[in-house]
Amino acid sequence: MKETVKNILEKYINISCETTLIVGFSGGWDSMCLLDIMNKLSHEYGFLLVAAHLNHNWRGKESEAEKERCLAFCEENDITFISDTLPDDVKASELVAREMRYDFFKRCAEEFEADAILTAHTKSDNAETILYRIIKGTGLNGLEGIKEIRDLGGFKVIRPILNFSRKEIEEYCIKNELYPNNDTSNSNTKYARNNIRHNIMPAIKIINPNIENSLITLADIAAGNNKVINELMANIEKQITIGNKWLTQNFLILNSAIKQHFVYKLLVKNELEPSFTKIQEIINFIVENQKSKTGKTLSVTNDLWLFVSHKYTYFVHSDNYKKIEEEIIITAPGEYVLNGIYKFTITENKEMPEKFPKANVPMAYIDLPAPEFPLILRTRRNGDIIQPFGMQGKMKLKKYFINKNIPEHDRDKIILLCKDKEVMWAIGTGLSEKLRSNGIPAYKLTMEIIKND
Repeated sequence: MKETVKNILEKYINISCETTLIVGFSGGWDSMCLLDIMNKLSHEYGFLLVAAHLNHNWRGKESEAEKERCLAFCEENDITFISDTLPDDVKASELVAREMRYDFFKRCAEEFEADAILTAHTKSDNAETILYRIIKGTGLNGLEGIKEIRDLGGFKVIRPILNFSRKEIEEYCIKNELYPNNDTSNSNTKYARNNIRHNIMPAIKIINPNIENSLITLADIAAGNNKVINELMANIEKQITIGNKWLTQNFLILNSAIKQHFVYKLLVKNELEPSFTKIQEIINFIVENQKSKTGKTLSVTNDLWLFVSHKYTYFVHSDNYKKIEEEIIITAPGEYVLNGIYKFTITENKEMPEKFPKANVPMAYIDLPAPEFPLILRTRRNGDIIQPFGMQGKMKLKKYFINKNIPEHDRDKIILLCKDKEVMWAIGTGLSEKLRSNGIPAYKLTMEIIKND
């Protein structure tokens, strides 16, 4: 077993005396087995081994006693031990516990500058996870089960005993005279995974005694099929995407299975649960709003929206809605910085430019109506108006943006050069007729991003 664990680790990291490894250590059979194996390997390689124990604080004195036994084991074996206890008001659910656990592991990895985090998932855990996902409803990706390695905020999470069954783990502990904690909550079948472990799996084993291996084989088949699908989808994706945006009309001509796969990947990329209901809701929304010129948005979570227009489909995060509140007063030619991000430059001009920049370029040659200054550099405000280039009359800025097909979530990001409430230049969108030059332009305007926010 030790050799298998060593080989798995060496697939993903270089093990040496300078390596630091965090082991999630509950003190149960699985983590006791893994920590003991890693302790033996640390004697061979000389790496720093850290046992990370999170007390979920669900069972009062019993939980505290388990932590003390974990500490005693680590002190006896000269293993660095770190622990934390969750507050009393944390919800006692499997999902919350998992999130808190991985957050704790990540903090430990950051503190010790670890090379990897090791968790004690087993073949039995994997089989139960696959069955759980089948019961809840899953696609091919969900059938792959627990991965041998995953990323956690830049840290590798490796499962070195994933190929061993719970029976093999128990045999190892007994043979090596290890005395794991017995977490009584593991017997509580109100938790779905415990119900699967103690009731459903035994019932299935009456029909198929080899169910664990059968489910792992299913996971391997799903993983192989997904590789083929992903290669084919990568080629299709090139035809319908520009950066992070989908070309809406190109997406709509795909068959329904491919549409579902694209939406599935989009949800996974944004760390959302890709249920069939959510996937279909998004596809329906795209179909319903495929002709919208300025676009429509669908709230997916509290801080995530799906934007759909006749041209593009993409996710919009809450950061896109952050409005720059700062205003800069332009009193004379020179350089001005807005919000520490945008550098605006206005310089006097003496020559006729070879050509005037297009409206979508953050550069312009202009004349200014008297009185020239002061001007204001800011984002949009209620009551803003503009006299569009080439037009006699004025209109509300909102209508101007609608006519320009500017999505609502992008309108607050457009920097404006204004005279009181009148917009002189919507930078990268269009000039006011009042800035038209009938000869050599008096000024040159430019704006550049000096810091990515």
